[in-house]
Amino acid sequence: MSAKNIHYQTVQLSEYFGNNRQKWDDFYPSEKWIFEQVAGPELSMGKVLDVGCAAGGLGLALMERFSVDQYTGVDINAEVIEIARARKLKAAAAYCEFTCGDILDIDNLPQEGFDHVVSLSCADWNVETHDIIKKCWRYVRKGGHFILTLRLTKNDSLFNLPESYQYIYYGNDLPENKEGIEKAPYVVINYQEAFSLLMDLKPRPAHIKAYGYWGPPSPTARTRDDRLVFAALAVRKGTEKDYRIDTGGELHLPVDLFYPAPPSHVELNEA
Repeated sequence: MSAKNIHYQTVQLSEYFGNNRQKWDDFYPSEKWIFEQVAGPELSMGKVLDVGCAAGGLGLALMERFSVDQYTGVDINAEVIEIARARKLKAAAAYCEFTCGDILDIDNLPQEGFDHVVSLSCADWNVETHDIIKKCWRYVRKGGHFILTLRLTKNDSLFNLPESYQYIYYGNDLPENKEGIEKAPYVVINYQEAFSLLMDLKPRPAHIKAYGYWGPPSPTARTRDDRLVFAALAVRKGTEKDYRIDTGGELHLPVDLFYPAPPSHVELNEA
């Protein structure tokens, strides 16, 4: 069994997710673009599994924008799950269910049982990034999507807590004395390693869509890079007829993520 993911104790987590990230307009442009793409013109999300659901805010946001047949949320923190369960009857007409636990330990969810499996700020905010991605993929039905967010860099990946971390603190400014404030891994992945990880999934994806943009790290993060590409991706699991073709892609990402930075000064020869 893999190492345990982190069960954060910070009270601010439940306070923050109990009051934020629960309306469609609360989500990032990259996230909204990806959801619009997979929902299609029918604006249908079908059956959704939300891994790292916190207080279930994504479920409320999706139901505001799309039709959702079923929403299942999983989170390792009991406090936010209690908030999610209290909201259950408010979550439109869709069927909702919430489970508290580490996704790597949970084994009672149906394999290939969901149209869309979602992991927003979960796989890149914990210690078992690779295993979380692989476990989520198991729950995607054939023809469905795995939707995740990643912080991409052209430099080496950072997976270790001492190298790259984020204080779990929601406020205008971090207090000068940071003792006692919990830290979460602030996982940053080299873009080549990220796509290699996705291409190594079994079965291999039929198609990958991505949308992202450069931005500074969170003010509460302590990491090497002063800018990262914040990307949302939709990875489609193929049907039997897809397995004999190459993986397709539609990447709306900054070109300079893939190429070296141009020289700061370039001399132009006049004709």
